Amino acid sequence: MTNIQNAMKYSLIYGFIGAVLLPFIHESYANIGKTFSLLVLSALVLAMTVRLSQFSFKEALLGITITLAVSSVLGACLYLFIHEKVVDFLEKNSKYFALEMTEHFRYYVSVLLILLSGYLVCLIIFGFKGLFRKFRDNQAAVKDYIDNAFDDVNSNEDNL
Repeated sequence: MTNIQNAMKYSLIYGFIGAVLLPFIHESYANIGKTFSLLVLSALVLAMTVRLSQFSFKEALLGITITLAVSSVLGACLYLFIHEKVVDFLEKNSKYFALEMTEHFRYYVSVLLILLSGYLVCLIIFGFKGLFRKFRDNQAAVKDYIDNAFDDVNSNEDNL
């Protein structure tokens, strides 16, 4: 497989995982805990971004975009499917807490920002990769310069 095919494979895998998790994260946001739900989503985005950052920059950005698109669209479809089942289950066993409109808005803005932070994490990872590559290249150039500097001194003394 080529790198772009591997990146697409991983982006589809994380996209399907995200599509399954997003409806459950939404229900747990309302009924279990807001912080827990957003931390689970953040962990998923971080794992996806780190995994896709092993490819080139273009492939990583394409993979993140496909992951977000698949997760969002399929997650919304799955949410419509499981929402009534979760409500019925929770009302039988305990109390179901429905979100108000402002809480829904805060949830969707938080999810959007967390999902888009994958791009930021990718930029940071590639920035550090470039920085380390630059330091390594500079270190090799300095070593060559020092080696050549002492060679020039020895050759000038031999000519005298």
